[in-house]
This record gives sequence, structure tokens and C-alpha cells, in this order.
Amino acid sequence: MVAAAGVWKKKRDDLKTKRNSLFAIYTKDPQNFSLAREIKALDDEIADCTQHVEQERRAEQRAASPAAKLITTPK
Repeated sequence: MVAAAGVWKKKRDDLKTKRNSLFAIYTKDPQNFSLAREIKALDDEIADCTQHVEQERRAEQRAASPAAKLITTPK
């Protein structure tokens, strides 16, 4: 599962890099609505990747949790 989360993180980082470069251009021309739409689409994709990373993280925690529960001390 760690590999899957790594793939999503890499994709998210690539999207963030592209988004930041477009935003730098947009700050110089804020009337460029097509650029604003492109940035918005990238923001949506970044959010989707972040959601996948969080799901993978939670799945890893759930997978590790039962192992921790097996080690119990008698009462």
C-alpha cells in the first residue's frame, strides 16, 4: 500500500508544480479566465490525489491496528 500512496503523492507534487507555475503567470494577467479555469481543474485534481493519499494512509493504519490488538496482557 505504501507504493500506491507514493504514486499519488508523486502525481500530486507534479500537479502542484504545474499549478504554481500557471498561477505565477495568472498573477500577472488576472483577467485570463481560461488560465483561471485551468488552475481550478488542477486544484481539483490535487484535491483528488490528496484524498487518495489519505485513504491509503487510513488503510495502512487499519491494517496495522489488528496486529497491535493481538498483543494483549492478561487481566
